[in-house]
Amino acid sequence: MFRLNLYTPEKKLVQSQEVDELFVSAEKGELNILPGHAPLMTTLQPGILRYRRKGEGSMQSVALSWGYCQVNPEGVNILAQTAETPEEIDIERVNRSIKLSTEQLNAIDADADMVEKHLKKLMRAKVRKELVEQNGQTTH
Repeated sequence: MFRLNLYTPEKKLVQSQEVDELFVSAEKGELNILPGHAPLMTTLQPGILRYRRKGEGSMQSVALSWGYCQVNPEGVNILAQTAETPEEIDIERVNRSIKLSTEQLNAIDADADMVEKHLKKLMRAKVRKELVEQNGQTTH
């Protein structure tokens, strides 16, 4: 068991929650963090954070955009630009975002900064959609 803290600039989503296991999308791939994990600091990619509260069988899930993850002897601290639970996600807005980002990517004339910007938007929207679909929701 270790403690999880998940913060964004706007909210404290999880604070000192005792957890048994955590999965997060890091720069080089998905990390599975268990009690006693070696200390580390890494950047996060858009993905779904999954964690199991102490003594529970089911996983909690949160869609994250980019951010940072720190593992230390006391627990895991995650600082994310955005973090949303399935209930907070508006699937219609997500679908519009995917459509718009795809259209903009197809229209860009090799401007690397614009391509990167719209790829990030598209990745974030797809993560949000995946989370909603995993939780059996269709609209919000």
